[in-house]
Amino acid sequence: MRRVYSILIILTFLAVQFALLPVGLVFTAMDPSLGPGELVEKMMPYQVLTFGLGAVIVVIIGNLHKNKNRIELGKQTDSLVTTVWIIGGVFLAYMSQIAAGLINIYVLGNPVESQNTTEIVDMIFNSPWMILVVVLFGPIIEEYVFRRAIFGEIYELFPMNSTAQKVLAFLIAGLVSGLIFAVAHADFTHILIYLSMSYVFSFLYVITGRLLVPVMVHIIMNGLVVLIQTVFADFLEEAEQMQNQLNAIISLFM
Repeated sequence: MRRVYSILIILTFLAVQFALLPVGLVFTAMDPSLGPGELVEKMMPYQVLTFGLGAVIVVIIGNLHKNKNRIELGKQTDSLVTTVWIIGGVFLAYMSQIAAGLINIYVLGNPVESQNTTEIVDMIFNSPWMILVVVLFGPIIEEYVFRRAIFGEIYELFPMNSTAQKVLAFLIAGLVSGLIFAVAHADFTHILIYLSMSYVFSFLYVITGRLLVPVMVHIIMNGLVVLIQTVFADFLEEAEQMQNQLNAIISLFM
């Protein structure tokens, strides 16, 4: 029965992703002269509403069934330790993201900026209500989908008679959920970063036995990214210009 609820969570996620398609078709039919940017701007309020409703639905579905997976049936951390893991999880996630980003840039030769992140920041500038989608509704939906419904169910398929089997289950479940996570964001040049995030969030889920921990870490991380990309956007641009000037000066002596 638990798997049925997990499937319902995934179906809710898919419904949220494609719910705006008919809305876009209606707007286009009503005004064929609408450009892509104008269409996106008109659809933003509906996107906020859709994601908000989706977040409520997955939380309700996720708490309806009593047959928890082995992660949540195991030992769960108390309130104090859970708080420590949330704070430590933010640092762990950022460290792994930085490491994955350096490999992605200097080893794989992929671009620094994520097209997905750039588009999201642009939408936030056009409609501040999108902050709710990026910082709150999105992380809640994604953690219920990728951690409980996908990672949790795959993790459940493996025997747990030894440490090696537990590690294997974690690695495979984290890989599958991470790859699907990257596909959902349609950002394949930064797939290594999405995989690193998948493993960190999955680790936090397993080590604490609480889905709340990766949810909160995901919310905090997205919130910090939005804060940096919006409030400190001018500072980042100045820092980038200074770095370019420094690189130009250094190149004169090489």
